[in-house]
Amino acid sequence: MQEANIAFKKTHDLSFLLDLVLPVEPNWITLRPDLDSLTNYAVEYRYPGQTADEAEAREALESCRKVRAVVRAALGL
Repeated sequence: MQEANIAFKKTHDLSFLLDLVLPVEPNWITLRPDLDSLTNYAVEYRYPGQTADEAEAREALESCRKVRAVVRAALGL
């Protein structure tokens, strides 16, 4: 898939995807800590055997909200 002349591949690594879009959206660098933690949730908790406790779930939800707000603002949504 390609958008803004950036070729994206399927991955759960949100930091990898961030590195691809930083030339277009350099201010998104502030999202790296949140995206790093969300990547862990996408991989570690995806399959049976590992679960997040309530505090971890709340932290992940807050990270999602922060990332969503920044991205929507940059896209004018």
